[in-house]
Amino acid sequence: MAVTGWVLIQTGVGTARTVADAFAAFKSTGMRVLSSDTVTGPHDVIVHIEADDLDRLGDAVEEAVRDLAGVQNTLTCLTISSA
Repeated sequence: MAVTGWVLIQTGVGTARTVADAFAAFKSTGMRVLSSDTVTGPHDVIVHIEADDLDRLGDAVEEAVRDLAGVQNTLTCLTISSA
């Protein structure tokens, strides 16, 4: 069963678009980026992701963020149910 979630990202000044674009282009087996947007508010980028399972989702987020310049903090929120 697929797992979906949202990654809320705080970035350094002037890096939000670069981070959003990098997430949008990120490819990893068993994980799909559904959307990646720059936003206003306490976070700078919000990424909607889907993965084959919870472990894959966590691993993919870690892979995507590990070498990505500009990311200061992330918060991953799992979707409990969708309408």
